[in-house]
Amino acid sequence: MNPLASSSAEQLTSVTSLHQENERLRREKQELEVIVQQQRVVITQLEQQLSERTDAPEGVDELRTHAHRLANLLNDFQEGILLEDEHRSIVLVNQLFCDLFTVPLAPHQMKGMDCSGMAEQSKRFFRQPEQFVARVNQLLRDQKHVVGEELELADGRILERDYVPIFIDNLYAGHLWKYADITRRKLAEKASVRLNEKYRRIIDNMNLGLIEVDLDERIVYTNQSFCAMSGYDADELIGNVATEVLLKGQNIDVMREKNESRLKGSMDAYEVAIKNKRGEAMWWLVSGAPLYAETGEVVGSIGIHLDITNQKQLESELRVAKQEAERSSQAKELFLANMSHEIRTPMNAILSLGQQLTKTTLTDHQQFFLSMINTAARNLLVIINDILDFSKIEAGQLSLEHIGFNMGDLLQRAVNVLAHNAREKDLQLDVVVGSGLAPVLLGDPYRLNQVLMNLVGNAIKFTESGRVQVRCQNRTVGNSQLVTICIADTGIGMTASFKQNLFAKFTQEDGSIGRRYGGTGLGMSITKQLIDLMGGTIEVESVKNEGTTVTVHLSFPIGIGDVLPATDPGAQNTSLLAGKRILLVEDNDMNRLVVTTILAACAVTVIEVANGAEALDIVRTQAVDLVLMDVQMPVMDGLEATRIIRQEISLSLPVIALTASAIRTEKEECYKAGMNGFLAKPFEERELFDVLLKWLATDKPLPGTDEKPLYDLSKLESIGRGNQAFIQKMIRLFCTDAPDVAAQLKMAHRDANVDQIKQLAHRIKPAIDNLGVQTQRAVIRRIGELATNEPDSPELPVLIDQFKEAISVIVAHMQATYPGV
Repeated sequence: MNPLASSSAEQLTSVTSLHQENERLRREKQELEVIVQQQRVVITQLEQQLSERTDAPEGVDELRTHAHRLANLLNDFQEGILLEDEHRSIVLVNQLFCDLFTVPLAPHQMKGMDCSGMAEQSKRFFRQPEQFVARVNQLLRDQKHVVGEELELADGRILERDYVPIFIDNLYAGHLWKYADITRRKLAEKASVRLNEKYRRIIDNMNLGLIEVDLDERIVYTNQSFCAMSGYDADELIGNVATEVLLKGQNIDVMREKNESRLKGSMDAYEVAIKNKRGEAMWWLVSGAPLYAETGEVVGSIGIHLDITNQKQLESELRVAKQEAERSSQAKELFLANMSHEIRTPMNAILSLGQQLTKTTLTDHQQFFLSMINTAARNLLVIINDILDFSKIEAGQLSLEHIGFNMGDLLQRAVNVLAHNAREKDLQLDVVVGSGLAPVLLGDPYRLNQVLMNLVGNAIKFTESGRVQVRCQNRTVGNSQLVTICIADTGIGMTASFKQNLFAKFTQEDGSIGRRYGGTGLGMSITKQLIDLMGGTIEVESVKNEGTTVTVHLSFPIGIGDVLPATDPGAQNTSLLAGKRILLVEDNDMNRLVVTTILAACAVTVIEVANGAEALDIVRTQAVDLVLMDVQMPVMDGLEATRIIRQEISLSLPVIALTASAIRTEKEECYKAGMNGFLAKPFEERELFDVLLKWLATDKPLPGTDEKPLYDLSKLESIGRGNQAFIQKMIRLFCTDAPDVAAQLKMAHRDANVDQIKQLAHRIKPAIDNLGVQTQRAVIRRIGELATNEPDSPELPVLIDQFKEAISVIVAHMQATYPGV
């Protein structure tokens, strides 16, 4: 809830409580007034009885009866009563009178006593004694009816006095004094006044505007803050309809709905746009509540108003800033994509053609120059990759894989790649892997390899003599392993001041480091951010001229054996490509030269075109076995061309994306368009052959990714005996049901509903099997097993997320490949 609304609601509660207290005091006062009125009626009756007194003997008994009745009635009064005759002799007095003035006599003992000196005797009881005596004498002289005089006693009590002169046949026949103790009532009234004044001051001075309206929405009260907020004076508001004055015809339906809810006793807070007296647009946060009468009926409503115009302006500015940030992010993403394409495209030509040139006969001098060119190109590629990786991280475009890998093998391969550099410097390079390391961990081995290559590479680069040691230790916690990797060297080390800035962007210790060792100063920054993305930490200990130890702490879920990616098959049999027809769709002449040069020795036919429109003409008119499709091209890009191929020409023709983009979403877009594989430029010769052999070495390639096929419809085709309507219906059902199951699995795990997880896993298994979703067969079964046996396993949420993500990709591919499902 809006905190401003909460604050207003609290203020509204306080004001409502004030109204309720005032109502209670008013009711109490009215009750006392009713009692007083009843007593006055009795006195009036007494006067009438006395005025009707007759001297006839036959009326004497009746008069005595009336007098006796009235005496008994006076004794029961809740006020002190003193009745005197015209000579000031006491006719009647009640006990309460005696109690009020601490008279030691009983009422019947006082009958007939002379009261002419009583005022003097009693004046000590009063706060202003002389004034009391003077007023009694004045009343006796004037002989006029006086009601409700208030007298303050010396002890703090307050009495209310009535003086009633009695006339019979216009002749003065005495008088009646009535005293009532109204101390409690007066104290309550004073407390009410003080409380009322206190809250009125608070309301008048607080920054919250308050108004009261009746059932016709006419304003009956407003505080000064509301007047200041609205720009109107109080006399311009009171008596007028609030919606007409403030809303000027706008939001009338909303306010009518709010007023109707008040009649039902509800209170709430809402925002409303108004215009003040000057016509300026404002936003108010209104907390409203019903206003009740003593009978419990709603007689109007009370509203507290907070000016939130500035807040609304800030919200608007934030929205604009957010939109600008999003546009900036999109521009940055577009720039990153374009720069990636523009830089990687020529790099692909340089590296690939340099590699091909090494296969030719060269003189030693030429071979030396070529080696220098290739080395410079590889160094340049490292710098480019650093910059692009950094840009991807900054733009939030870098995603992590969640696949199985062997940590020991990963460490050993990283060290093997860099062993040549260590041998050239005569350094000892060791790898020590502790026991108990799980054979399969789940994570991103590619980014972890990037981290290792950078850290071990730095250790070798900055060590002139001695050794570099890579140690790996682990500790199992539940179904995860905490892995600690230490890279220790005996190199140049670093100062404490530089270590504080080690992970800053474009940072090196001094200019000589850059000149001597090269690099962009981005490597450690990227490493730190990659480790952060993987949920790990990195620590550095270093002493100048003695060495550095870098320690990385990471946690990985323990996986199962069948989630490991396929191992290197060894030597490539490129003869399997002989006779194949490959359509190369690429707008860059150098890149076309690279591919044709690599494939020249494989007896394949390469058909070259420069854009997607030309590719469609070839596919429609000629037989081709595979398409190498660039993504960014003029006239028609590769994504659009692939979509048309899938919709109009062929579902089974393999289309492999060739792209230099560094944007994460491009790979997803390629698969959604219907492409089967993904080859990032610049690529190695072996990578190109791996892709071609995967899709051309079999009779009928299956739609899938560059790691494993996404799905295989052969079983479904067998079940349906080639009935395409049946196959499309089954695909359509899968595309509807599978994402729903994946979402429900996630919600069920969040709610700790193990039974539902087991039920959902069992429900989706037949569809996974029938549609040949091989990558998820083991995953969905493992989810069911963990839900049954180890529901608290940290592997379970990881597998559920992996399943949900995979289903999303598979469904997107199916919908792109089979339009209309």
